Amino acid sequence: MKFSVNTLIQILALSGQVLNSTQDLVPPEHKVWVSVALSIMQGAAAMLAHYANPDGTPATEPYVKKQDGRTRP
Repeated sequence: MKFSVNTLIQILALSGQVLNSTQDLVPPEHKVWVSVALSIMQGAAAMLAHYANPDGTPATEPYVKKQDGRTRP
């Protein structure tokens, strides 16, 4: 998973967590389940990102930083 994709997912989920806790978009008895679902999504995205380099390649491969717009030499 690319770093930018993970960042986007985490920002959207965090925004959802904030909206869920501060706004009445869902009934109060469902707020806990919305929070749990968002937390599971954030955890799954974090686990996928943990095993990937910032450019999306598997973490088992060495990460080569971009040079002149290219990822690999």
